[in-house]
Amino acid sequence: MSGFPLAGLKVLDFSRVVAGPYATRMLSDLGAEVLKVEPPEGDVTRKLAKRESGVSGNYLQLNIGKQNICIDLKAEGAKELIHGLAAKADIVVENFRPGIMDRFGIGWKDLSAVNPRLVMLSISGYGQNGPERGRAAYAPVLHAETGLIARQAEMSGGHPTDIQFAMADSYSSLHGIIAILSALRMLDQTGEGQHIDLAMLNVLHSADDYAHFALDNIWPKAPETLVWEAPEKRQILITGDMKWLWIMFSTKDGLADPTPEGADIPTKVRLRREAMETHISGHASFDALTATLDRLNLAWGEVHAFGPEVYEQTSVKALGTIVDVTDDDGNARRTVQSPYRFSKSASGIDSNARTAKRGEHNVSALQNWLGMTEDEIAALAKSGALISE
Repeated sequence: MSGFPLAGLKVLDFSRVVAGPYATRMLSDLGAEVLKVEPPEGDVTRKLAKRESGVSGNYLQLNIGKQNICIDLKAEGAKELIHGLAAKADIVVENFRPGIMDRFGIGWKDLSAVNPRLVMLSISGYGQNGPERGRAAYAPVLHAETGLIARQAEMSGGHPTDIQFAMADSYSSLHGIIAILSALRMLDQTGEGQHIDLAMLNVLHSADDYAHFALDNIWPKAPETLVWEAPEKRQILITGDMKWLWIMFSTKDGLADPTPEGADIPTKVRLRREAMETHISGHASFDALTATLDRLNLAWGEVHAFGPEVYEQTSVKALGTIVDVTDDDGNARRTVQSPYRFSKSASGIDSNARTAKRGEHNVSALQNWLGMTEDEIAALAKSGALISE
């Protein structure tokens, strides 16, 4: 291994919740030094689904491996402190509502003035300068307004409800990483940093592989149910539409056609589906069924209940998807490893990683980044600009 790809980069992270913290967690896993700037009240996700002891699993997953400094942006000396840190940073990430950073004197114009090489990512719902820039925009809001929720409800025949995955936030973080690395590439060529205005609204539309249906005014056909009852009281998803599955089972697996001569199409579809249901569930075992599907070259996946057992699967273990870590109270915990696997570079976190308490690195970070003395740091703490648990 030749080291971490982003080693040497300094990231000043003002982001909270998901959009932003996921990006900076991945930058940290790739070797960047990430200093999370947390407000006095703390990131709201610290207590989201919190255990009896230790930080929440959500906060741990998105922020482990980062250093932490706690700053009250309203306090005397806070703005100057941020300017000093920004002067040493390569990257700044924030997901406040547009205008908030400017209000504190730490927006793009302010920070780029002290560091012209700075790359700054701003994630917001509707963009920094759009007509709806001031609206609150959590992931479910964007899922609703991009048509995702309504589309899922109509295609599944269910009541409109949000998907249980912060897609707008996570995708925005990933596109934010792409934009940051692109801006760093331009920095190498021009010597100039730049501001990235990333709207979650744009991200969802860009990533939506169904967008062409709406743009062409063609409503997509609702997908047929692909989940089947399998042996051993298990369930299995088999890809492919009904027609293709019938062709494979009838021509390559000996399944007889149960439809009488002259049957109409609805009857034929119903009887063939019933025949396939019986055929699939009638295998001697789940393994026998999957062996048949593999022989027919039909892609399948077992439907697992969401819980700890999904991380006990063979490939999950083999790929190192989960890593043992420690939370802020010293508890042994598990979290998700980053997905990057390089042939020559390192990535990810190890078992020595832990989550930091609010302001845990106030002293060490300011000494390392700015060369501040203990007296200077103590003065900032006395003014209320610096806070620690």
